Amino acid sequence: MQKTTWTKKLTILLAAVCVALVGLSSFTPAGAQEWLLQVDGVPVSRAAYSYFLSEALKDAALDSNGRPKDMAALRKDVAARCVEYIAVNSELRAMEIPVDQMLKAEVADRTAFYWQVFGRYYTSIGVDKQTLNAILMGQAARDQLFRAIYDTGGMRPTSEEALQAYFYGNFVAYDGMRVFRTALREDGTERDMTPEEAAALKATLADFVEAANEAEDFYGVAQEERFAAALSYGMPSFAVIEKANAAAGGGGEISAEDFEKVRALPRDRISLLDLEGFLLVATGVDMRDSEDEYYRGYRADCLWALQGEAYAKTMKELCAMFRADENAGAVERFYREWKW
Repeated sequence: MQKTTWTKKLTILLAAVCVALVGLSSFTPAGAQEWLLQVDGVPVSRAAYSYFLSEALKDAALDSNGRPKDMAALRKDVAARCVEYIAVNSELRAMEIPVDQMLKAEVADRTAFYWQVFGRYYTSIGVDKQTLNAILMGQAARDQLFRAIYDTGGMRPTSEEALQAYFYGNFVAYDGMRVFRTALREDGTERDMTPEEAAALKATLADFVEAANEAEDFYGVAQEERFAAALSYGMPSFAVIEKANAAAGGGGEISAEDFEKVRALPRDRISLLDLEGFLLVATGVDMRDSEDEYYRGYRADCLWALQGEAYAKTMKELCAMFRADENAGAVERFYREWKW
């Protein structure tokens, strides 16, 4: 995204009006006289405001009665969410990027699912299905704008080589199963194994690995009575695991040390690894042999990991160009009527 000029800013503001007339039609229903918030002249309806409030409440500090401890901070958060929605759609329009038709279809399916599952809740807070679809489309547009800026061929492109390097440096696959050091209590709940129980489990798994390698049959040996219980009656499967703290903002599942152990797994025989949190019985997998199955499936995650922090800064700069004005009286009445 280039430094914004006055011409670019005017384009974005005009785009915001277009968004109001098209993409945001559900924000201000026909006949509605009272708006709660305007973003550079684009009114936000009660339905849209209610949705963004419900989302903001998930992140707000609440008192024992379920009410926000800082009402001013909550209102500021809701306004920021409204601004981002309009800013993203306006920027896409200014960049002359059409809405992805496949994305629209995916959002329609997601809307139908959300409405079926949470429709009663949305109705109770005044959110109709049309508004829900518009907001979910806005969330998808945020990802579309991200890709338009940072994906290969974008305004600030990330090379395919950098994405692949990140993936193969932070993700690893195996064919096998995890076995946790837990045991069942009589009431059906789980507890950690004692050191003696954990040692016995590891010894049984070592015997299993030896027997399975000798028979060259993971599945058949896993079903033998002497091993089935230790393996929790499970069967091996392919899985991808991420190095801890690999993605921006944290994440991942295993430490760097354990990650290297999994990456070093032989591909021609079963091995037993003693990792933090669980034991792993598995063979290694060369993900480069199935790029579509592995790399392509995680490519979007890698792009976010590499550029997510930069995008957050870009979004902050973009949203700063838009002004949100509250209808103070209407907003105060709205909060008094909200069912906390």
